[in-house]
Amino acid sequence: MANPIIKVHEVSKCYRIGITNNRPKTLREAITHGISAPVRNLTRLQRLTKFTGEELFSGGEDIIWSLRNVSFEVNEGDVLGIVGSNGAGKSTLFKILSRVTEPTSGYVEINGRLSCLLEAGTGFHPELTGRENIYLSGAVLGMPKKEIKTKFDEIVSFAEIEKFVDTPVKSFSSGMYVRLAFAVAIHLEPDILLIDEVLAVGDIAFQKKCLLKIESFAKKGRTILFVSHNTELITYLCNRSLWLNNGRLVKTGAVDEVIRDYEKTSLKGG
Repeated sequence: MANPIIKVHEVSKCYRIGITNNRPKTLREAITHGISAPVRNLTRLQRLTKFTGEELFSGGEDIIWSLRNVSFEVNEGDVLGIVGSNGAGKSTLFKILSRVTEPTSGYVEINGRLSCLLEAGTGFHPELTGRENIYLSGAVLGMPKKEIKTKFDEIVSFAEIEKFVDTPVKSFSSGMYVRLAFAVAIHLEPDILLIDEVLAVGDIAFQKKCLLKIESFAKKGRTILFVSHNTELITYLCNRSLWLNNGRLVKTGAVDEVIRDYEKTSLKGG
């Protein structure tokens, strides 16, 4: 029987667009505007981030839905490829799964240790060195220092940053940042790995190196959720796929079937 490691139940996420206020026209208006700014800004922040049931039901021009009632399950050992056009809600879904943001409604259940590559270096502290960030990332995953230490040399070697491991990561090139972020995420062996377009960055040699590592990770029975616009890569790496469009789940299932329908619709401009 299938063993779900991730359950997403009717997850929705909405944001409110900020409203530009009229600029003061006179000195008196400017002074009054400045005095009232703290209270006005607090009220505006609360309005941007809090919603009433009535607002969500009726909607409005200033409310944007990034996800609408998305439900699916991921079984242990699945390699799930997520496809959809820009603005489909893919990155928002990953941010909810990784607890970067909370859903407006619905809920997510995750049964395992999760590591996420939303973008290069997400979670790194720029003032800390590469060494310090490796240990920090492991601690965030709940790993004891001794366990992180056994993986340390392998992470540094894979990232090819031996000479710079004790340099603050704010000084790293974008390529070094990507290599270290990927190496940390996959070598600390989480139960679930989320990868969002990270293979679109970096040189070809490193991309191939990453693909081999992802394949090795998957063969160990680990679970991977992978976002990419490269459908050939999705088909190659994944056994299942999920298609989002305008924040809604269109289809989920066998990777060949989902990708075929997605590409057919995309060619029609749908």
